[in-house]
Amino acid sequence: MRKNLFMISLILFVISALPLFQMLRERVTTWKLDNRYTIEQAYAQGFLTHNDVSEIVVNGHLIEIVEEKTGEKGTLTYWDENEGVKPGDIVKLHLSIDNKEVTTTDEIWLSNRDRGGRYYSWLDILTVNDDIAIVQRLTDDNGAMEDRRWKIIWIDEKGKLTEDQVSYYDRSENPLAVRLINISSTSLMGMGYYSDILFTYPTIFFPLMFPWGTGLFSILFFIIAFLQRKKSPKLN
Repeated sequence: MRKNLFMISLILFVISALPLFQMLRERVTTWKLDNRYTIEQAYAQGFLTHNDVSEIVVNGHLIEIVEEKTGEKGTLTYWDENEGVKPGDIVKLHLSIDNKEVTTTDEIWLSNRDRGGRYYSWLDILTVNDDIAIVQRLTDDNGAMEDRRWKIIWIDEKGKLTEDQVSYYDRSENPLAVRLINISSTSLMGMGYYSDILFTYPTIFFPLMFPWGTGLFSILFFIIAFLQRKKSPKLN
């Protein structure tokens, strides 16, 4: 009986260990980032406080957003068709900081919904401690999550500009970028630092029964087996 409990405990531990580790790593990473950085929206108005202005002064720096019309319309997504909304305009976005254009010009689909800002899910401006981060998605709404890319333009407290390029596949190399992408809602769907396990649709089976339940029972069976071993008579 004792050996069977040890074996069951070992099996449950093996199948539970990896997802539990992944969940814990995601939680710990968020905790570390939130303790190190204060991240806030630079402009608060409307749904989810997303940027919806052509220019804004943040930490003494003038940030301007200029749209170049392309005459094209974005493709309707599954959700657009269900809600009966019209296609949004595709524009090329020019970003200027202190009257100087920075970064490349990339296309975005203007919002075609009544809720949210004009650039919702495409562009947002955040403050990160004393720095500024402009987060822009570079791939369209219909692209697979695995193919998505972003750029983050940084303005530090001295006015120095740098740019990070982030993709879904290399996101684990830049956890802060993932945090900014999620806060800005430019990810479209929740994205983890190393895995997306915390963004899996919850059911009774996952994560309650597995891996939390199986992990708990593995510990419980191990304790019971250990106590039985301590109580069993010793042979001379």
